[in-house]
Amino acid sequence: MKTILIVEDNPRNMEMLIKMIENLGEDVIIKTASSQEDASILAMKNNIDLFMLDIILNASNPSDVSGMKFAEYLRSFQKYKYTPIIFITALEDPALYAYSDLHCYYYVEKPYDVAKVSRVISEALKMPRVSEETKKVFFRKDGILYKKEVSDIIYIENSRAGQTVYCVNGNLKLPYKPSKVILEELASDKFVQCSRYHIVNRDYIDMIDTVNRYIHLLSVDEQIEIGNSYKRRFLRDVVGSEKIQR
Repeated sequence: MKTILIVEDNPRNMEMLIKMIENLGEDVIIKTASSQEDASILAMKNNIDLFMLDIILNASNPSDVSGMKFAEYLRSFQKYKYTPIIFITALEDPALYAYSDLHCYYYVEKPYDVAKVSRVISEALKMPRVSEETKKVFFRKDGILYKKEVSDIIYIENSRAGQTVYCVNGNLKLPYKPSKVILEELASDKFVQCSRYHIVNRDYIDMIDTVNRYIHLLSVDEQIEIGNSYKRRFLRDVVGSEKIQR
């Protein structure tokens, strides 16, 4: 089953798109949002297989291109770098920017050609899903490369004394690197920095205590601190998680 996120501020247009998708008879889940903010939360909470984005989400603003900005935001995440995006537009020619910079799958114009839009959606749903389950990450130490799968890494503890990569099948001691560099090298949305010294794999988050600012991870006995200056961003990044929060 695949999931489609429609981002459209016009209720009538939203209803038409939902009806078109339902009439395809595809086994899909439809998520909807009318703003960039709501869309961001849904994108982080779910694994979206197809985005349908209205370029203009605030019709009262003549220069609004919120849909384009949201697409740029999506492309900054590894899991959405290649996810199909269909732009919905009343603009004359967004194609050049959409295709060259944002790797748009297609764009459809208002008013809708139902047959054409239905065909495009159906084709986009056939695109293979990009999975991070077996993605490999390489760590270098003393000229040796160590290969780990993203799904095997529970968390990383990093300080000036060095970094420790805690994995399901053992730990790896490595030289210090700035956390920003580590996250860039991991290149996966699975990992979230929760403090100055800790980067955690969101798939292993078992419980978040927002009052006392700590996380409990599966397969780990000790509590992981949520840094005070990281709390807001961390909770935003994991918002909507099905894990227990209190």
